[in-house]
This record gives sequence, structure tokens and C-alpha cells, in this order.
Amino acid sequence: MAWKIIGINLSGIVISCTLIAFLIFVVLPSFYLISYIFLRWDEVWYEVFANPITGDENWRQIIMILLFSFKLSLSAVAFDLVFGVPLAYVLARKKFPGKNLLEDLVTLPLVIPTSGFGFATLITWTSSSGLSRLFGSTRLLSMNTAIPLINVPFILFIVHVALTFPYLVRTVETKIQSIEETYEIASRTLGASSLTTFRKVLLPLSIPGIFSGSVLAFARSLGETGATIIVSGVSTTASIAIVRWASEFKLSTAAFMGSLLVLIAWIMILPVEIYVSKNRRSSWRHLHIPTNLSMKIIKFERFLSRKLSIVKDIVPLIIVVILIIIPVVVVISSVTLYWSADPYTGRVEGGVVYQLFGPSRYLDLILRATLTSVIVASISTYIATCISIPLSFIIERRRYGHVLRTMLKVPLIIPTSSLGLSVLLLWGASGLCLVNSGIWMIILTHIVFSVPVIVESIIAAYEGSGVQMYEETARTLGANAYSAIEAVSLPLIKGGIFTGFILSFTHSLGETGATLIVMGRDTTIPVLVVNMVEALAIPAALFTSTYLIVLSLVMLVIIRILTQG
Repeated sequence: MAWKIIGINLSGIVISCTLIAFLIFVVLPSFYLISYIFLRWDEVWYEVFANPITGDENWRQIIMILLFSFKLSLSAVAFDLVFGVPLAYVLARKKFPGKNLLEDLVTLPLVIPTSGFGFATLITWTSSSGLSRLFGSTRLLSMNTAIPLINVPFILFIVHVALTFPYLVRTVETKIQSIEETYEIASRTLGASSLTTFRKVLLPLSIPGIFSGSVLAFARSLGETGATIIVSGVSTTASIAIVRWASEFKLSTAAFMGSLLVLIAWIMILPVEIYVSKNRRSSWRHLHIPTNLSMKIIKFERFLSRKLSIVKDIVPLIIVVILIIIPVVVVISSVTLYWSADPYTGRVEGGVVYQLFGPSRYLDLILRATLTSVIVASISTYIATCISIPLSFIIERRRYGHVLRTMLKVPLIIPTSSLGLSVLLLWGASGLCLVNSGIWMIILTHIVFSVPVIVESIIAAYEGSGVQMYEETARTLGANAYSAIEAVSLPLIKGGIFTGFILSFTHSLGETGATLIVMGRDTTIPVLVVNMVEALAIPAALFTSTYLIVLSLVMLVIIRILTQG
């Protein structure tokens, strides 16, 4: 009896402490930005709408920047849908040599620091050491070469496509894997072509996954900062504007823009979350099509299935090669090209070795920034893991768990620059005055987005391993709640814990937008890449980007080993 009373009290203490930590470290910073607008509305009105010198110029800039950001994000998501859904089908349903490698390459933009990837893409398309070497020209594109019709810079578009592509592909792939393959077999047995089967069977059942992936990709594009700063040229997106205004101490304007992005993200994701949680089937399945038209569509799909069967499988693979593999190969090969000297002028000052070990001593900066990044990632991920493990059990076992899981979506969809600004305003001099800009402010910021990443990984392992059944068996044999968790639950979900830890650690290592706002004098390695590019230290930036890419590949190998185990 005494042990039961102690267990109940301890359980209550753990739950209370976990929820308090969750509310303070994750929820409060996520929602503070909007409350800041109401608390400081006079300042916001003065700075955004009624400045005595510029009038409402800031408001007009906000509208213009938001429209451009929307156009860029919607264009990227449209491209993702056209090529990502077929690739998701290939990964979910087909077996072929190198499938695991292809999945890792698709996942690479999720774990690679975006500043490093952005610089790799920039070098690939706009420099003489990139793809232009194959065509004998100085460069293929300028930074401001626009795509016709949508009038978006090409280099900015392909960076956003590459960084959003994994969100749609992996989400849709997971959804297709959860669908019984017998439906497709039955459809083909009745004579339907592969395209008809996809349209009438798989597509309606995959709609929730497609919606979720599209919304996540849109939110990711809207909030992308690290790579965008490097390739944006004269263009300005919403996330870059927040960083710029924060650096100019226009906190009210930055906060207003950030709160708009938060509201937009919420307006987009809440309906999708409600739809997916109810697991409703799309009304497209019941869409009535006239018989004659339906027969013509089926004949056309049968024709396309015969003529384009290879094309629909190969084209998405070509997209992955162009968007991801080529930039990685180009930046790594460029390091060898620039290693001892500038290959075009022969100047030693333009070589990697000179910039690393010469007067600028970039190697010292790289090592110092790496140490800062590792400290931040280690501490923030450790604290986030301590919160996430009990929080995951609370979500799975308590009636209010779905509310907590929905609240966890907020840090995932908030643009990181908005999140960094919110943490700065909450904990810094404009708010509670508890923490100054620097390493501890960075850690507080990274905890906010690390907890959802780890929780989602743990929940995926929890729901896929039948933990509750084994726990009930242990309890039947006389184990108390904590013994069952320690001896049964944690070993079963340890793969999810390790995977979440590594994903969170990698995300923290690569975060740029939020860190730029809260870092003070403590520079992390992704921010250092941005600083190198702005200082035109291209060889040093090449070396650092390669270093980040190699680190990300190592992390992917570790994730692959853990998930297979």
C-alpha cells in the first residue's frame, strides 16, 4: 500500500513538473509574440502605421514582402506536389537496389544546415566553379534570374523546393505505406491501369497525408532563413525581413510581421490537423464524373501508363539528383579546386589553406563556432529529451493528450526567425529580463523546437511497438508502474528516443534564422557560413559548407542504423 501511495504521489509530481516545463519552455515562447503585439500596441501602431517620417511605409513593405513570400512558397509546394507524390509512391511501393540511399538523399535537406546547403546551391548555379564548367561559360545563372510567369528568382525557387521536398515526400510516403496494398491489387486485377488505380484508389486515401505534407512544406518555405539569406540577392522574404528589422532594433515591426506569420501558419494547419485527426476520406472519391468522360479518362490513363511508365519513375529521381546530389558534389569538388590557391587567378590568398591558416585565421573561428554549436545542441537536446520522454507518455495515456500534441505543432510551423524573436522578447530586456543574448538565449530558443521533434519520434515508436500490451502484462505479473516503464516501455521505444535525439541535435546544429536573432556574440557554425559569404571569404565558406554536409551525412548514417535496429 505504501508503495502505491508513493507511486501515485511520484506520478503526480512527474506529470506536474513535465507540464510546467512544457508550458514554460515550449508553449509560452510560442505564444508570446502575439501577446507582445497587444501589450505594445501603441509602439506597433507608431512604428508600422503612423511613423511621423515614413508614414505607413513599413506596413506597405510588410504587405509586399508577404505577397512575395506567399508566391514563392506556393510555387515551391506546387512543384513538390507534381514531382514529390510520384516519388513518394516509388519509395513506398517499389523495391530496387539503392532504395535506402535514395531515402537518405531525400531526407538530407532535413538534417543539413541550410546555410551550408544554400551556399552549395549558389556555387552550383551562379559561379564559374559550378555547373558552368561543364558548359564552358562563366556562370549559368545570376542570382536575380527570374522564372517567367511567377517572376521568382530561379536560385531562390530551387533552394526552397529542395528544402521543402522532403516534408511532402516523406509524409505522403508514410501515408501510402499505411494503406493496404490489396486495394491496388484488386483494382489491377479488374483491369485498371496504374494511373487509374492511383487516381481512384490511392489518391483519395492519401489526401490527408498530401494535405499535411503540403502544409508543412508551405510553412517550412515561409520560415526558411539560413539558405535564403545566402541566395536571396535583392529579394526579401518574410523571414529575412524579421532578421533585418530585429538587427536594426525595429522590434515592433519585426514582431508584427512575426505575429502575422504565426497566425497565417495556424490558419493553415489547424483545419488540416482537424481533418487528419478525424481521418475523413476525401470527397474526391465520391465525385461524380459522367460515364462517357470517365471512360475517356480511363483510356487516356491506360495510354499514359504504357507510354510514360518509365518517365514517371525516372523524372522524380532526376529532380533529386539536380536539387540535392549535384550541389553537394559541386561544393565538395570546389574545395579541392580552391585548396591551395584560386584556380583562376593563381593567387594563394584565394585558396582554402590560406584563409584557414593565414591572417584571417578562419580555422580558429570554425573550431570556436563548432564548439558553441555542439554545446548548444547538446544542452538543448538533453533538456528537450528530459521533457519529451514523460510528455510522450502523458500524450499517449491522458485524455487531454491530443490537446498537448496539437499545441506541439505550434513550434514546428512557426518560422524560426519569428520563434527567435519571440524568445528574445520574452526572456530578454523587453520582457522578463532574465537572460541576455548569447549562448543561453540560443539554448532556450532551440529547446522550443527540439521538444516537438523528439516527442513525434517517441510517439511513432510507441504506437508502432505495442507498448501498452507489454506493460499490462508486466503489471499483471506484479510490476508497479515505474518498474514496467523502466523494464518494458523504455527498451521498446529506445530507438525512437535515440532517433529523436539525433534529429533534434542535427536540427539544432543547423538552425540559422532563430540563432541570428538571439546569438549576441556567440556565433554558431551555420551563422558563420552566412558571415563568410557576406565577407566574400568564398574558399573558407566552401570548406565550412563541406564540413557541415559531411557531418550531416554521418548523422544520417547513425539515424539509418538506429531505425533499422
